[in-house]
Amino acid sequence: MDLISPLELTALNPVQKLVFRHPDDPRVLVKVVNPRFIERRDKRDRFYQKRRRIGHHRAFAREMIEHLASRALAPGRLAPYPHMQNILGVIDTDMGAALLVEAVLDENGELAPTLHDLVEGGRFGPHEQRALERFADWALASNVLINDLSPDNLAWHPSGHFVMIDGLGDRAGIPIRAVSPWLNRVYKRKKIRHLLAEIGMGKDSGRSRKPIAIAVAIILALLGLLAAQMELLLD
Repeated sequence: MDLISPLELTALNPVQKLVFRHPDDPRVLVKVVNPRFIERRDKRDRFYQKRRRIGHHRAFAREMIEHLASRALAPGRLAPYPHMQNILGVIDTDMGAALLVEAVLDENGELAPTLHDLVEGGRFGPHEQRALERFADWALASNVLINDLSPDNLAWHPSGHFVMIDGLGDRAGIPIRAVSPWLNRVYKRKKIRHLLAEIGMGKDSGRSRKPIAIAVAIILALLGLLAAQMELLLD
């Protein structure tokens, strides 16, 4: 597989949204930025959002940061993370810069079904339910940030576990959850409740049970961020 020459994607049919199978290796997917997102950034984003150096590639940056953050827990060692889609790199295409990721495939080499597909097709049984519970346990124990935990963002790996194929990272302008593990867990618990309610496995109250504790944690996280920025400025 040629990882250097720019890819030509416009003649290919996407497998979902603007995700393509690599023309030289079907085990690899090529993710490009939606042109509507670029147009929205140019017309509607606030001035400070337009000043970001990475521009509309911030979705790629969020995903890559979470992979690096998870691997930072095991420096210098081979540490596979079965619940996260593996990132292979970045490549230029005739549709702009693209992210190369390892495809989650079924036993026939086709794209694996998502949690949504399993539920809608009546294939979400006790085995899959236990696998989803293991995924939830991993999400709460890990240091990764999640912004969209929907049934379409979880793919079913044939070995019997769920893989998150989209929705990683923090979209907030101020990355409070990145410096507050407690807030991160609270947010992920809320996302998990929403997910379970969406597939009929639980009831989502939609309310936070610890508003005062959350407010205190946010203030402490903001102070931590301010201190870190001051340290960088004075370094």
